[in-house]
Amino acid sequence: MTDAEHPTDPLPDLRAGWVLAVPEEPKKRRRVWPWLVAAAAVVIVIVVVVVVIVETVLRSTIEAGIADQVRTSLELPADQPVDVSVEGALTLQLLTGSLDDLRLSSEDVPLGPTTADVDVALRGVSTTAPYTVGAGVATVTLDQAQVAALTDSVAQIDIVELTLEDPAIVVGTELSLFGFGIPISLSLVPSAEAGELVLRPDSLQVSGLAVTADGVRDQFGSLADPILQDWQICVAQYLPAGATLTAASVTGAELVATFDIDGRTLNEAALQQNGTC
Repeated sequence: MTDAEHPTDPLPDLRAGWVLAVPEEPKKRRRVWPWLVAAAAVVIVIVVVVVVIVETVLRSTIEAGIADQVRTSLELPADQPVDVSVEGALTLQLLTGSLDDLRLSSEDVPLGPTTADVDVALRGVSTTAPYTVGAGVATVTLDQAQVAALTDSVAQIDIVELTLEDPAIVVGTELSLFGFGIPISLSLVPSAEAGELVLRPDSLQVSGLAVTADGVRDQFGSLADPILQDWQICVAQYLPAGATLTAASVTGAELVATFDIDGRTLNEAALQQNGTC
């Protein structure tokens, strides 16, 4: 076998660098995204903190301002505690020009001859003129002593005792017959009629015995008229004309009265003045 038949490949030229060159590894890119995420998180935290601070300052300032305005409008004592709460994100609501849910409450608010606890819920309160309310409800609550002071102003009988026994106001009095005092217990059920608080006789007891209205009339004649007639209490004269009594009931040991608030009350001075009956 000759070399011509099997030629030999030439040896590689060692001077040719490409023959023995080792391919370079691609450079690793630095992963930047974790740093971007961390920076973004810091910015978000800062923004949230700023928003919370602004919200807190705005809320405190506005709620205090509303409380002062309530005292002034209703001619309440300067030291009368008034709790104000704006539900939801206040900053966003101010930007939209309406407070979604505004709550007001105060205890022992002067109400004619007595006092009462008042809670007000207002929805859709505009923050720019004309100031209007989409819907408003006030709840006025009186305890036994407060109800006694209120009824004393209209009672045509001497009230010896008054208690609240759900669902009625129970009044104890006496009628004189032949010089003897006969104890009478009268149950009055409250209701709202034409904006007035009406206490209507529901049941009677004479000396502990249940009797009918006709039985009392037969026994006492015209002396029983003040007991058997409805008691009408004009609460409107003690409250802004924009508040209309719509319901009243004895719940537990309290008299609870509900008022609808006219949406124009915040904007019209006439509705802010005490009403009439």
